[in-house]
Amino acid sequence: MGATAPGGRMRITLIIDPAGTPGYVASVDGVDITGVCPLGIVLDDADFSTGLTITDRGRRQRISYDYPLAQGKVARVRGVATQREVALASASGRTMTVALWASAQGVAVRYRFADPRDGATHTVTRDLTGITARIPADGGAQFTEPYTPASPKYQDFYLDRNHHGIPTLGSTVTSALTASGGATFPILLRSAAADGTQYWLLASESGALGSYPACHLKQPVRDPSARTATFAVAFPTDDEALGTFGPGAPRVSGAWDSPWRFIAIARDAATVAETTLATDLAEPNAIGDFSWVTPGSASFSWLTDNSSPTSLEKLITWLDLSKKLGWPYSLIDVKWDQMTDATGASVPLERLALEAKLRGVRLFLWYNSAGTNNDASGNTPRDKLADPATRLATFARLAALGIAGVKVDGWQSDKQQLLALQRDLLIDAAKFKLHVVLHNTTIPRGWDRTYPHLLGVEAGIASEYYNNTKPYTDQMAEQNTISAVVRNAVGPFDYGTTLFTSALKPGADRYTSAAHELALAVIFQSGFNGFADAPDKYLGQDEQVRTALSSVPCDWDETRFLTVDPARQVIVARRKGRVWWVAGINGVTTSISPGLSTSAPGYRRASGASLPLAADLRALKIGRGARATLFRDVSSTDSSLVHEEVRGNRFTIDTAPFGGFLLVFDGGLSRRPGGSGIFGSS
Repeated sequence: MGATAPGGRMRITLIIDPAGTPGYVASVDGVDITGVCPLGIVLDDADFSTGLTITDRGRRQRISYDYPLAQGKVARVRGVATQREVALASASGRTMTVALWASAQGVAVRYRFADPRDGATHTVTRDLTGITARIPADGGAQFTEPYTPASPKYQDFYLDRNHHGIPTLGSTVTSALTASGGATFPILLRSAAADGTQYWLLASESGALGSYPACHLKQPVRDPSARTATFAVAFPTDDEALGTFGPGAPRVSGAWDSPWRFIAIARDAATVAETTLATDLAEPNAIGDFSWVTPGSASFSWLTDNSSPTSLEKLITWLDLSKKLGWPYSLIDVKWDQMTDATGASVPLERLALEAKLRGVRLFLWYNSAGTNNDASGNTPRDKLADPATRLATFARLAALGIAGVKVDGWQSDKQQLLALQRDLLIDAAKFKLHVVLHNTTIPRGWDRTYPHLLGVEAGIASEYYNNTKPYTDQMAEQNTISAVVRNAVGPFDYGTTLFTSALKPGADRYTSAAHELALAVIFQSGFNGFADAPDKYLGQDEQVRTALSSVPCDWDETRFLTVDPARQVIVARRKGRVWWVAGINGVTTSISPGLSTSAPGYRRASGASLPLAADLRALKIGRGARATLFRDVSSTDSSLVHEEVRGNRFTIDTAPFGGFLLVFDGGLSRRPGGSGIFGSS
C-alpha cells in the first residue's frame, strides 16, 4: 500500500509491522532504495507510534503542479505526482492520516490531523520520522552540518577539519554527528539500494512556517548487521532564542499538518541537486500578484569595511559602485541608523534614500529581528519588527521612501513561534511591496514559492567567513563545492559572492583563485546577490570582467548540474533567456591543519591540488561552433585571472589549486540590463 509516481518508477510504500508500528520504504523500479524508515508521532494525549491499525487505505490521486518562481533554479516548475492518504487508528481509537507522495524526483510523507473539537492546545512530545539509508560496501558518504544547540544558525562546515575527510554513512567522526545537537537539514547521502546499486539521497523538509517548528536530525543509529544508518528528526531545544518564544516541541490545536519530509533520489548527485521538491511540496503563492518582485544584484559594504554603514561618505562609494556596474540595489548593513556624515551630524534615513535615488539605486536595509530572541543589543536598528504595530509602521515608512527591501538578522532558532514571526513579517512586507532577505536563521523550506518576495536566506557558511582572524578560509573552497549541491539545493542561498581582496584580515588569506570567486556568482543561486568586495576591487578589473559582474542574472530560466563530486568539484550551467552561464570550481583540499589557530604548533596553511574540469555542453543544445568568453586561471600552477574568446561545446579547463572558471556564451554579457552584448548580439 503506497503511492507510485506517474511513470511507475518511484514508489513510497507504507508498512505496518505486527506490533502496529508504522514505517515506509522508498523504491525505484521495484528495488528498495531505503531500508524501513521510521514513522510515528506522539502527542500529550495520544500515541501514534505503535499499536496502529489501518482504517482507510485511501485512494491514489494524481497531482499536477504548475507554478512560477520569482527566482530559483528554474523560472517555472511543471510536474505530476501521486498522493495517497491512509487513515490509521491508535490503540485508544484516535485517528491520524499519513499522506504519501511520489514523483519522478523522489518521495515524501507527512501527518494530518482532523480537528478533535476539544478546544485545547496539545504538545507533540515525539516525532519519530526519519530516513534509513543502506550502507554500501565502501561505506558511502554523508554531508550535513552540525546543529548548534541553543543558537542554531545553520552555519558550520560539512567536513570536520580535525578528522579531515568525507564521513562514511552513519559515521560519528564528523562534528556534525558527535555534537549533542545532532545535524541539520538538508542531508546528502551516498547510499546503496537493496541490490547494491549506488544511489544519492537528499533529505529535507518543506513547510513549517509557524504551524510546526523546523526540525533537525538526531545522531544516526547504525545497525551493523543490516548495514543501515537511520537519521530521525528532532525538535528545537527549549533554550533556543535565549529561552524565549515558547518550548521547542510543537504546540498544535484544531486541524493541523506536520511539514512534509522528503527524499530526492537519483543515481547521481547532480540530479538530486536539481530537485525542486522543496517548492513542489510547499504551500502555493500566498501573496497574490508578485510582478513587483525584482531579483537583482547589490553592492554590499559591510564585509570589507565593517564601519561603512555608519559613514555616509564611505557608504556613498558603494552606491556609486552599484550605479557604475548597473546593479539595482545596495545593501546597507548593521548600525546604519547610527550613520553620520563628515561633520559628525546624524544622517536621517530620508537623506540616505535620496542619495540612493539620485544614483538610480534602491536600498536594502539591515534590521535586527529582536525582540527578545537574541542578545545583540548593540546591533541596531532593533525592536522594530517583532511587535506587529511597530513592524507595520516601519514598513510603511520604508515603502514611502522607496526602500526596496529588508535584511532581517539574528533569528537563531527553529522554534515554532519564531517561525510564525518570520511568516508574519513576510506577509506584512508583501503588503508594502518590500523584498526580504533572512540571516542567521534556518534553511528555507519551500518558502520562496509561498512568499515569492523572499529573495535570499543565509543558513550556511557564507563569505563573511573570509572576514575572520581564524583561518576559516582554509576550508572555503571545499565547502563551496558542497554548499552548492546541499544547502543551495533546497532554496536561495545568500552567500555574498566574488571576493577579489587577497586577505580581509591578517591571517585570513583568501586561498580561492579570482576565477573561483567569479564563478561563485553562478555556482550559488540567490534572488539577491550581494557583491561583497570593495568598489576598487571590482572597478579595477578589466572591461570584460566588469561586464560579467554587471550582467550575471539573479533569476534563472533553467539549471543543469553537469558534474558534482562534493568536496572536489562542481560544474553548473544556468540559462537566462538564450544565454548559458557555465561555472566550475575546484575544491580539492589535500591537507589542512586541525584547530583554528595560526599560531598553534605545526600549523600549516591548507593546500590543494590542480584539477582539470571537463564540461560537456552538448546536452544544453550548444553547438560545436558556439562562441563564449572563458574566464579562467592562467594555468594549473598560476591562479591569476585571464579571459579569452573560445568556441565549442566540450571543454577541459585546467584549474589551479582552489581555482575555477566561468564560461558565458555569446550575447551573455551586456553593460547594463537590456544592453547589447559586447561579444555578439543576444
